[in-house]
Amino acid sequence: MDKNKTSALYINMFIGTLGLVLIIIGALKYIENVGGTSSYLHIFGFIFTMIYINYLEGRAGISKKIIWIRVVVPILALLVIYYLLF
Repeated sequence: MDKNKTSALYINMFIGTLGLVLIIIGALKYIENVGGTSSYLHIFGFIFTMIYINYLEGRAGISKKIIWIRVVVPILALLVIYYLLF
């Protein structure tokens, strides 16, 4: 891959990860405000979406090291943001 395609791929990965973190924060806020037992389906949907995105990134030829960094950073960011907001 040339340098422009690689940098565009990493930018898209970052934006996608940021979007997923914002979605799960919204889902957790919804659970806090509305409650209910079916509210936890959001979390399972988030987990399944992350698994599918990891699969697609592996198919796109992204190295395992970058994929694992992309997995760990959103989890840590989610924990920090959740701690600060709630």
